[in-house]
Amino acid sequence: MKQNKKRMAMLAGAFAIMTLAAGCGKTEIGYVDPSRIEKEAPAIMNIDAEMKSKVEEVQKQAQEDLKEKQAQGAPPEEMQKAQQQAMGKMQQTSSIYDQQKTIKLQTAVGEIARTKKLDAVLFNVDEQKLVHLGGTDITDDVIKALQ
Repeated sequence: MKQNKKRMAMLAGAFAIMTLAAGCGKTEIGYVDPSRIEKEAPAIMNIDAEMKSKVEEVQKQAQEDLKEKQAQGAPPEEMQKAQQQAMGKMQQTSSIYDQQKTIKLQTAVGEIARTKKLDAVLFNVDEQKLVHLGGTDITDDVIKALQ
């Protein structure tokens, strides 16, 4: 008796899912090539250049601090701690700029997806293509949006 109820519930659930899926229509998928965006979008390239400059500045300052500590005869533990702090600061700086790039990219992709009425947008990397056939390539639109 319990098995019949379970079987009926499963059949009813499967029928409901099939009915919903049949009425949904076509799903529109878009995709972008992030490597092209990195190379061609001026807004992203500006953030990259600014990040590189800032990281070099932090690195230069860290080297000067280390030389100063070494000249003062700081113990090896203190030198190692200073190196770790410098690495942490460089990583933090890099992370801040990466977040800026991500926000700009997501904003541009979101706007284009809404205007083109796309249900989903995938990042189609050359090494591991997610979309082989079909879909809408919005890479050029994203690059234009990131001028």
